[in-house]
Amino acid sequence: MTDLFTADRTRTSVTEYAPQRVERTRTIDDLVDETGYLRNVTRLLGDDVAATSQEVGELHHRAFETQLNVRAREAAKRPAKEMLQALVERGFAWRDVARMVGVSVPAVRRWRHGELPTGAHLLSIGRLLAFTDILRTDHLIAEMASWMEMPLVPEVPLSGLDLAAEGRFVDLFDLATSDESPESVLDRWRPSWRDDYSSQVEVFEAPDGELGLRIARDAG
Repeated sequence: MTDLFTADRTRTSVTEYAPQRVERTRTIDDLVDETGYLRNVTRLLGDDVAATSQEVGELHHRAFETQLNVRAREAAKRPAKEMLQALVERGFAWRDVARMVGVSVPAVRRWRHGELPTGAHLLSIGRLLAFTDILRTDHLIAEMASWMEMPLVPEVPLSGLDLAAEGRFVDLFDLATSDESPESVLDRWRPSWRDDYSSQVEVFEAPDGELGLRIARDAG
């Protein structure tokens, strides 16, 4: 309490009053600055996460390639005839085995009848067999041949067999582990695949609301 005196010296009392601090009202400029700052922070965090994800992905690929190389050499200790028979028992046609190993069908036929393949071809057979073993046992792909025959993307005539024929086992590994989509694998393998295999037909909605097919306007 503080004593005050009026003009006639009458004593009175009033309660001391301390002015309250008033917070400044945030303006739209403040909001823009704050959200801009948060966006920059988020972008930096996103860049860090993306870089880390890429590094981990590359490490995963190197580990898989090492695993495949070790198992391929182990598999190649078996006779070529025995490895080829194991591949056929997993559903692969002879022509597909020949294509993925990188030789002709007659060459595979000669190996089946006892002719010895070169060391490089023996390792290629072992690599293919080891790859199917890894995907079947570690990633639970039961129908290996059918899985590799499937088109990577509907209406695009490219399959896992095409990837294997070019030695792109890492791409197949990414598909088996669901770490990459078929589209992203195709983008990495054949960047022009969308243009190369674009459909000449498009779906359109007719005036009556029904869907129909017609030649795409940009086709031809």
